[in-house]
Amino acid sequence: MVQKPFPSNRDKRNYLTFELLHLDICGIMEIESLGGSRDLLLIVDEASECMKGFCLRVKSESEDYIRKYITMLQTQFSMKLKFIRHDGVRKFATRSL
Repeated sequence: MVQKPFPSNRDKRNYLTFELLHLDICGIMEIESLGGSRDLLLIVDEASECMKGFCLRVKSESEDYIRKYITMLQTQFSMKLKFIRHDGVRKFATRSL
């Protein structure tokens, strides 16, 4: 039996800039950066496809960077973040976010 292909666009809603963010942590990288980082937090805006990356020494730093980025969006651009998507792994499973 052949499986049907996934829909090309699960959510056809057009989001405003900085209304929906996608988060992912990449790592552990083989080569350590000059600052001692081996992981990367990547934040992507759905509407503008704007990307922001943060170098992490340990994955637990990701929560602080996410908070700072959201605060910056709210103060600098007066935007209210409504949704965050991630791959559902434990690295983002925190009650404080």
